Amino acid sequence: MIVLVRLSISTLMIHHGLEKLSDPQGFTTFIIDKYFDYLPLNHLYWTYLAAYTQLIASGLVIFGFFFRPALISLSITMVFALVFHFLDSGLQGAPFAIVEAHNYEYETSSLYLIAYLTLMVSDAGQFSVKHSLSRYIPENIRWLA
Repeated sequence: MIVLVRLSISTLMIHHGLEKLSDPQGFTTFIIDKYFDYLPLNHLYWTYLAAYTQLIASGLVIFGFFFRPALISLSITMVFALVFHFLDSGLQGAPFAIVEAHNYEYETSSLYLIAYLTLMVSDAGQFSVKHSLSRYIPENIRWLA
């Protein structure tokens, strides 16, 4: 069952990374510059960091390798997404209000974060690179794999 969750949640997240890479300047201008103007460095850097985190970490989760570090990085990305949606549209009367277009703005980010945290406390499962290589990985760093 874990393998299905790993595959589905990661495949869906890849879309978000590709979307950022399709217009990195637009994402930077309308999201990073507007809502996270306090971040250091060139803001385009943060767009690429988010996009490549969503792509690379999702691939690692799919294969079940460096599983928890990948989930931690994806969770951090989702926390930033939640902050953005909260700053942009607030709680929108959640959980009982009916919002325009019947879609809470932050709902998708919340669901991703819940899935990542749930996976983080579990394990990659037997259908993973980690499981296949576990006998070669020293026990004290096995949680990383």
